[in-house]
Amino acid sequence: MAEFGLTELGTLLVVASLVAMLSRRIGLPYTAGLVLAGIALAFLSLGADLPLSRELIFNVFLPPLIFEAALQLRWQRFREQAPLTLVLAFVGVAISAALVTWGMHALLGWSWLGAAFFGVLIAATDPVSVIAAFKEMKAEPRLSMVVESESLLNDGVAAVGFAILIGIANGAALTPLGVAGALAWTVVG
Repeated sequence: MAEFGLTELGTLLVVASLVAMLSRRIGLPYTAGLVLAGIALAFLSLGADLPLSRELIFNVFLPPLIFEAALQLRWQRFREQAPLTLVLAFVGVAISAALVTWGMHALLGWSWLGAAFFGVLIAATDPVSVIAAFKEMKAEPRLSMVVESESLLNDGVAAVGFAILIGIANGAALTPLGVAGALAWTVVG
């Protein structure tokens, strides 16, 4: 696998920016535009050869997403909705990941580990289109706040789940204290 450097990262950022401008111009949701661009790059064999690793997720993809979400968050309202948000982010992601894992294993015959990777990655939802719909429909502000704040926390929960699964795949011994420490470091950080 080729080394992934700043040139490749810069190219991806330029493509993402072009997709954002084009999506806005034609009225397509940005996330749908990114999916279409990813499919096009896959068919054209122009995509970067990214090694999916803990460092890539924690150091490249997750920080800008969480930082942007944290900047937009109203902290007073976040504190008011914290109990519900925490249950949705932690218990909800765990239940969602478990159900998807079971479904992929039972219905499609995937291995437990492969199904668990997929389940953890799918469990953390991105509410961009939902929040946009809420704004258009003038939905209850509390609902928007709960969805946004849950999304802010669920990325960290899913990232820790992914890191745990990588450790299991590599044969590492995992302890409950180590898992709790990784979760606290990711969510608080």
